[in-house]
Amino acid sequence: MTTYVYINNKYVKFKDAKIHIEDRGFQFSDSVYEVIKVLNSKLIDLDFHINRLKYSIKELNFNYKVNQTSLTKIFINLVNKNKLKNGIIYLQITRGIQSREHAYKKNLKPNIIIYTAKKKFNLPNKNYKGYKAITYPDIRWGRPDIKTTSLLANILAATEASNQGAYETILFKKKKVTEAAHSNVWIVKDKKIITHPANKEILKGVTRTVLKNMIKSLNLKLIEREFSINELLKAEEVFITSSGSLVTPITQVDKIKINKGKIGTITKSLALNLYKAII
Repeated sequence: MTTYVYINNKYVKFKDAKIHIEDRGFQFSDSVYEVIKVLNSKLIDLDFHINRLKYSIKELNFNYKVNQTSLTKIFINLVNKNKLKNGIIYLQITRGIQSREHAYKKNLKPNIIIYTAKKKFNLPNKNYKGYKAITYPDIRWGRPDIKTTSLLANILAATEASNQGAYETILFKKKKVTEAAHSNVWIVKDKKIITHPANKEILKGVTRTVLKNMIKSLNLKLIEREFSINELLKAEEVFITSSGSLVTPITQVDKIKINKGKIGTITKSLALNLYKAII
């Protein structure tokens, strides 16, 4: 259970954590966030998360300078205070508090919120699982490359997946797959690994970035391009990546079984190599 939370230079009890009702993150989703995985009480891929945080803050013109040393110290303190072994650190930075109007004022003081949560990861061991996904129209705002808390479209998509007994929702625009509700999407065709290029139509996932480098080091063929729903359904293997899902096999999309419902060899190999690398 999470006992301590960090809010604006203070460690407080979880039950005492509060935010002002006119915080712009609360009223307008005018905030950014990062989710950092923790395995064996260690922070994973922190540099990548910090770099993406800097990008999000720059794109939205927040009055905040990222200090990696200071944030790292807070993360480690929370891991220790909450006795977290495996789970996530959630960091949210809002533009700040202002009387309610759409246009923001300059030099608002951001609110910093950080806490931890336990999580079981789908690790490539004897309990490694493949999951079902559904397809769903990508109705998100036009800048999903910025990791903001503007997630209502993702919530609708994820809830539809839950209602259909699925783990994830694969999003599409004009019959082209973009990404998923909370992860990046990959397919395997003729031993080639294919994923959407990191542009302004998708979030540049941290696990995606790490896996790209690993694929090259393993001398596997990687192609970054758009692919269609039809290619998705006919793929030899499908998997998703994120800080929370690591490399998770998708063995069914809608009513179509992928690889006869079995985890593919390339997917399992990548999952195993990624896990070995991060521990």
